[in-house]
Amino acid sequence: MAAPLTIGQAADLVDVAIQKVWLKGTVEDRQFYKKFCNVTTGVTDYYMKDTSLSGLGSASRVVESATITSETPVQGFDQTYTQVLYGKLMSFSWHMWKFGIKKRDLTRVVNELKKACITRREELLHERLDAAGLTSYTTSDDSGNYSVTTTGGDGLALRSASHTREDGGTAWSNVVSDGTTSNMNLDYPGLKALHRVAALVKTPKGKPMVVAPNRVIVKEGTAAHFRAMEIKGALKANKIPGEFSNDGAAIGDFELVATPYLLGTGDGTSTTNLSSATNWHALDSNLLSDEGGMQYFESQPIQLDDQEVVYRTKEIQYTSTMAFAYGHNDARGFFSSEGDNT
Repeated sequence: MAAPLTIGQAADLVDVAIQKVWLKGTVEDRQFYKKFCNVTTGVTDYYMKDTSLSGLGSASRVVESATITSETPVQGFDQTYTQVLYGKLMSFSWHMWKFGIKKRDLTRVVNELKKACITRREELLHERLDAAGLTSYTTSDDSGNYSVTTTGGDGLALRSASHTREDGGTAWSNVVSDGTTSNMNLDYPGLKALHRVAALVKTPKGKPMVVAPNRVIVKEGTAAHFRAMEIKGALKANKIPGEFSNDGAAIGDFELVATPYLLGTGDGTSTTNLSSATNWHALDSNLLSDEGGMQYFESQPIQLDDQEVVYRTKEIQYTSTMAFAYGHNDARGFFSSEGDNT
């Protein structure tokens, strides 16, 4: 555990010659995870497990005097979500708290604990997108390194060209592809390929499924971000991006989510260094529900705990904690690309 902040570490806070001391927060309170996660709050169980039951296929004709053909649903895949507690502690010596923090009216510094929790939540959930093509990866925090399993109910990564269908039929893909090139970069052909792949998604019984991607997620400040902005301008005018023809665009406008928390592609060559910023993701927000997509189960929202005073040293301590589980079972409605045209 880190030692408390003392006067020796921040002497300026008690220096009467310094009139102003500013608190520079570590992060803005911008949250993006709800744009790609279905959020469930008020969870009271240590772990949750879900499964599903498919619908049916198509009705059959009934010839004269014949019996109606029967069909049974199929059971879906199971997935377990286990709650994990996350937290941060900040401590001050008695002298620093009384003559530095309180005198300078910097007691709001303890709110940085809540922001630290916000940051970690965003990092963890965005790492699932970065590692969309992996079945596990290694992450780290102040407590050390640990492995994160990312598989869904079918035992495959969030992004896969061979997702298992519940009835054992032909596997389906959510990798952005035009049929020849996979992991297409974010441009007009890539967006058309996105809708192509979405149209090929089948129900658990192998029937057509209505999937219409309407939300695109990119890393803020990257080439993919800027190109997406340019494309949106053309689409709003019903023009084909990058062309001067009189043809209208083949796809409609979309919601763009530009987040600073995305890191890289999460390709199979690197499980610990998600280095590239070319990846992009898309989803049909209408299918983001309890039944499908990324899930976030919250048993304790982010909270700032009461002040504690260490009896023997008078050290002042604050903590902030949160508890949640996350992952996915059914990836239908979600699509992803490494953006390298491989």
